[in-house]
Formats: sequence, structure tokens, C-alpha cells
Amino acid sequence: MSTGIPQADISQRGPLSRADFLALLFWFADTRAVPEVIGIRGLSRLTRIAVILGEETGLAREIQPFFTFHVTPGGGIASADVWTELLALRAYQVLEPLPADEPAPPEEAAERRYLLEHHIPRQEHHDYPLPTYFERDVLTNKGTFFAAKREDQLIERRIQVLKRVPELERLSLDELTARGLPLAAVPATR
Repeated sequence: MSTGIPQADISQRGPLSRADFLALLFWFADTRAVPEVIGIRGLSRLTRIAVILGEETGLAREIQPFFTFHVTPGGGIASADVWTELLALRAYQVLEPLPADEPAPPEEAAERRYLLEHHIPRQEHHDYPLPTYFERDVLTNKGTFFAAKREDQLIERRIQVLKRVPELERLSLDELTARGLPLAAVPATR
């Protein structure tokens, strides 16, 4: 029986959640919501940024459970947890995808298909649609509020690491993959 996409646990107090972490990645990708909203271009890029900065900030050891990252047969990095949380943030109206005319890149489709085939139960596939266009998510006003509140609660070292999101977002997908692969410890399922 399908359980659907669970609501994200976004709060202003208590331990940092996975949803809080992703909202912070978008907050910093959007250059802290001013002056330029750049968003994060696609699930593939978000997954690689999450594995890199989750490790660098130490959040991979603090957020329980943190994301599980899989190395795909094509040499990419995929996480059903990141995809689930992204969809939950959209449902909670923290993020919204901007319309784009570009078709979805092949690695986006391939990595999402890999997740559907190996890590998402068949009865839940309808909750995880494959995009027909290139998705670029940005924070809504609600997301900006939550991310700003969370930033106020983070220690300065983590803030300095998270400020690297715009720099990482400008790298090619291949460069992000090279940085993220050593941190994704789960081998591909064949």
C-alpha cells in the first residue's frame, strides 16, 4: 500500500532535520534569497551538493537518519531520500519548481530511473514522476523564512561551508560527481 510522500518535519527549534538541511542548501544557492535567485538545477546536482556539504559540515553524523547515497551503474550519485525530501518540500510549499523549456538531461532521467527500479517500491512509483523538462527549484517565501531561522541557529563554521553552494552549483555535473563519489559509500545495485 502506498504511503505517499510524507510531510517534511520543518521546525524552528530542536534538532536540524533533513528537510532543514535541504532548505538551507536552497537558501545559500539562492545567494541567501537576494539579490539573484539561482535555485539548484535538478535532482542530480542537489544530490551531489548534499553529499559533499553534508560531509563537510558534519551533518551526516548528526542528522538521524541522514540521506543514503548510491553510486549508480553509470557512475552517478542517486538518493531516494533526497528525492523524497525534495517532493515533501514542494508539497509543504517551501520549494517550487520554475518552468523551463529545456528537456531533462539524460543523467537526471537515468538516475531517477535507477532509483525507481532499485530503491522505490513499485506501488509508490506514481508518487515519483520522471520530469519531462529540466527542473530548477527555488525557495518560496515560506522556505526563505524557515531557512533564515535555521541559519540564525547554525554555528559560523557551518555557515561558511554552506556559503559554497553557489560556487558548487556553477561547477559542471562531472566535477560535482568527482567530488561526491568518494563520499557515496553504497555501491550500485546491478
